[in-house]
Amino acid sequence: MKKELLICFFTTLISVASAQQNKNDVLSWVDPFIGTGGHGHTFPGATTPFGMIQLSPDQNTKSGDWDWCSGYHYSSKTIMGFSHNHLSGTGWADLGDILVMPTVGQVKMVPGSEDKPETGYRSKFTHDKEIASPGYYSVMLDSYGIKAELTASPRVGFHKYTFPKSSEANIIIDPTNKIFGNIYHTLVSVEGNNKIKGYCYSNGWGGKRFAYFVMEFSKPFKSYGVYADGKIKNDEKIALAKDAKAFVRFSTEDQESIEVKVSLSPVSTENAQENFDTEAINVDFAKAKETAQKTWRDLIGRFQVTGGTESQRKIFYTGVYHTFIAPNLYMDVNGDYVAAQENMNTKWFTNYSTYSYWDGFRATHPLLTIMDQKHTKEFANSLISRYTDRKDHMPIWELCGYDNFCMLGYHSASVIWDAISKGVPGIDAEKAFAAMKDASLTDKMSSSDGGGGLNDYIKLGYTPSENGASVSATLEYSYDDWCIQQLAEKLGKKEESEVYKKRSMNFLNTFNKENNHFWPRQKDGKFLADFTLNDWKKLQPHWVSGNIWAYDFFVPHQIDEMMNLYGGKKGFEEKLDKTFTEALHMEGEQHVDISGFIGSLGFGDEPGHHVPYLYNYAGSPYKTQKMVKYIRDNMYAAKPDGIVNNEDCGQMSAWYIFSSLGFYPVTPGKPVYAIGAPQFPKASLKLENGKTFTVIADKISDKNIYVQKMFLNGKEYKSWELNHSDIMNGGELRFVMGSKPVK
Repeated sequence: MKKELLICFFTTLISVASAQQNKNDVLSWVDPFIGTGGHGHTFPGATTPFGMIQLSPDQNTKSGDWDWCSGYHYSSKTIMGFSHNHLSGTGWADLGDILVMPTVGQVKMVPGSEDKPETGYRSKFTHDKEIASPGYYSVMLDSYGIKAELTASPRVGFHKYTFPKSSEANIIIDPTNKIFGNIYHTLVSVEGNNKIKGYCYSNGWGGKRFAYFVMEFSKPFKSYGVYADGKIKNDEKIALAKDAKAFVRFSTEDQESIEVKVSLSPVSTENAQENFDTEAINVDFAKAKETAQKTWRDLIGRFQVTGGTESQRKIFYTGVYHTFIAPNLYMDVNGDYVAAQENMNTKWFTNYSTYSYWDGFRATHPLLTIMDQKHTKEFANSLISRYTDRKDHMPIWELCGYDNFCMLGYHSASVIWDAISKGVPGIDAEKAFAAMKDASLTDKMSSSDGGGGLNDYIKLGYTPSENGASVSATLEYSYDDWCIQQLAEKLGKKEESEVYKKRSMNFLNTFNKENNHFWPRQKDGKFLADFTLNDWKKLQPHWVSGNIWAYDFFVPHQIDEMMNLYGGKKGFEEKLDKTFTEALHMEGEQHVDISGFIGSLGFGDEPGHHVPYLYNYAGSPYKTQKMVKYIRDNMYAAKPDGIVNNEDCGQMSAWYIFSSLGFYPVTPGKPVYAIGAPQFPKASLKLENGKTFTVIADKISDKNIYVQKMFLNGKEYKSWELNHSDIMNGGELRFVMGSKPVK
């Protein structure tokens, strides 16, 4: 009995020690399932920071299934396979290239449906046998008794499938899989007894494009076949058709594992092979997993927070993970890449795509100017090259090198100027200005709402209401023009600086003094007067996402001028108060992409993200502090539906990270941050230059939410803006918190 008790005691000690060790691993605080429920649109699979590969399960890929934009939604009960690239948190979709699915029994070459998975190769699964962590994903495919494990390098997906004993162990290769996209044709070619090559040619949100692949198996297959024109063809090696697929078969012992390595290229099968040879030769699943997790551990570990609740730490660290998924590498190891549907090659930069800039210019990329200037430089140079190298225009929203024209503005100008204004090295300012100027003269029709109207904007000084989303367009163009004006001024281009300075004030031309809103204005100069604020159906065509109440505050480059429009600081504060407290009473259709309402403001979409911080400029920073805490507590949670709307390639997460640290980039392109209120007793940022910036919050608690005093490097700090240079120089910002507002 004593011996049994002793064994039990030591077993408990080991278990406690193991749990403690796990808690000390920063990856244990990351939960990739956050955002996979609700309207978050994130994926749980394996990837590396800014990698080309996002190897993740697919469940539904039809364009009507909006909440499956990433291919996965937490509500589903089946998995149809594992494809190699996915979008993180976006409101539309493409990708899902080259799906692989292990099965047992009869070979089935169509996925079947979720309600009848047995009609195809799809499998049932449960979340209690599913694991997700940075760089690793695993799930038990219950229909087959197969454990699937996934990891990745930048250009290669690594699969590990552990089979039961079977003489009919299969792996299905389906290049026809596409999330919301259309297939022109696919090619599969069986090479020897352990390799398959091929490609998919498709059209979707990323334009017309090829996805070439090379796939190798750790065990020779005993038989194989292809599928084309709806028919299985045993022992045939090549198929070229709209629906060409392949399968391979094995005999397996119980718990025998087969590993599969898959490399991708947007340019050629030869390049896919070179990518494979560079990243996958002599690399097994265990080594790839170890490398991927170390990469994430080193990166995420540069953000260190202590205190707070477990949920707050999970949300924070998961936010860091989500912020470093996109943009994505879109270049082969030999320098080949695709831009605007043309094959290119370069040695002067590393090419990236997946530029969700309508979202990410606000906080995602400003965060990267602090924590990842190396990639910030590559992102800027990739964008500039679209003009200098490709002889095209910088994109609105680029996927796979293709501008899908989603949303409005030319916010690549913001991302580039923000980087230059903060001293990010390696960006040619003259080339940048030429590319930014070109973008500001190129009228692109928004695919989201039919908007555009840039030519009219230049001619009239505003985008007329005859164009879609005219109010949003005018305000966004004005801000982007300010970014261009700032760079022109820096470069001594006086004439162009004056032109863009005037354009940056065009927001004044769409302000309606009669109703105190930025308002749709017709080509004849008259403001529209045939609808009211509670008729959403009539309002919707004139704004995009965000809604009128967010855009009423979108003049980040001229906050003083904006306050004057509302009667100065007092009137501005009253308008903010009214916006945050007066609930909407909408009639008609509610736009699905606006959520997370606080009064009239829909925080769930990005144009309103800076609004809580505007109280600082009205002289009431305590209201910013209170509102920031409210949003952190109510718009985020450590659960699958814990993001109030589309995560949008890191923007929702970057807001939370900044707002937990205690400051936020209200005006990207100004090297200052509006101060809010920190969430954790201590947070440290380990910078690339070797220095550390630490935020301390003395006496912080659920009641002590208001800033009483601040000290920067030991000296009292009385400004409500923090300089970028103060962060990059390292040091300590100390907040003294209390329960009473300091007015």
